This record gives sequence, C-alpha cells and structure tokens, in this order.
Amino acid sequence: MRGFSSRLRACVIALAAVALLAASSAVAAAETFFRFEEEATANWRIVEDCGDGTTSTTFVSVIGGVEFESPNLADRDEFVTVRILNFRTCEGEFVNEFGTGPATYTGSSSLQEASVSGTVTLRSGDTATIDVSWEATGPLETNVNQTQFPGFAGTFTSKERDAVATGSVIVDGENLISGPSLSGSIETLEDRNISTGA
Repeated sequence: MRGFSSRLRACVIALAAVALLAASSAVAAAETFFRFEEEATANWRIVEDCGDGTTSTTFVSVIGGVEFESPNLADRDEFVTVRILNFRTCEGEFVNEFGTGPATYTGSSSLQEASVSGTVTLRSGDTATIDVSWEATGPLETNVNQTQFPGFAGTFTSKERDAVATGSVIVDGENLISGPSLSGSIETLEDRNISTGA
C-alpha cells in the first residue's frame, strides 16, 4: 500500500512538472512587437514675380522624422525628405526635385516642437541643405484602434498637432522658402502587437 502511495505521489509530481513546462512554453511563445514613427511635415508655396507680368510658383515640402522598432529600439533611423515642384519657372523650365537621406531630428513627447537638419542629394544631382523647425499651433488629437482575435492583440495609436514651420532649404546657394509654412503638422504613429501563437 505504501508502494502504491509513493507511485501515486510521483505521478502527481510528474504531471505538475509537465503542466508547469507547458505553461512556461506558452509564456515563452508570446511575442511582442513595437514600432514607433514620428514625422513633422511642412509645405510652402512661393510665388515669384518674373518681371514680365507673369509669376512662377514653387511648391516645397519638407518631412523630418525618426522611426525605430523592436527588437532594436535603440537603433533610431532619423531622416529628412524634400520635394520641390514648379510647373514653369520664370526661365520656362519644369522642376520636379526629390531627395531623402539621414538627418538629425529632435522632437518632444508632447509634440509641441520639432526640428530637422541635414543635406540630401536631389534627382538632378544638386544638393539641398535643410534646416527647419516646427512649433505646434493646435490641440493634440489622439486616435486609438484596437484589434483582437485568438492568438493576437494589437493597438495602433496616432497623435497629431497642427504646426507652423520656419527655416531654410538651400539649393545652389539660394534659400527656396521664405517665412512660415503654409501648412504643417507633427505626428506620431505607434504600433504595439502581442502574438501568443495560440
């Protein structure tokens, strides 16, 4: 009788160990993914008097930002992008320039301000040197979307403020922007997912 009791106790201990290992495996199988992106955007519309009764309009857009994601949260990708568009310059030319590359970007957790500086190569081979700062002008708008189904739970959060930008975009020694931006914003996008593998 004592032998049976010992075998029963050993069986219970073994089952408990199996259950513990199974629970540990389930916890270990859970994976968390996190991605964060912040972008500051500004747009200018510059009208030039050509001196012959006509005008020429140049559109300049600057986007500065930073992004990173798990598992390398310390690996920050800071960047700047510039677009320059003019359908007809005073010299009769069509301009459609684009450039993007590494930059120095700073922001604030409350999205009250941001700045970016860097130099990029344009399609034409010219370089653009960008130095732009943003200041928020509007309230913080927050949107949260959640998705959940067996084995997965995801939360997507976006935050945004309207903002005004000032600074310089220098190409061939000329600053293409003048005064405050026509429009602008500072925005963050945060994606947080948990997958259990169930």
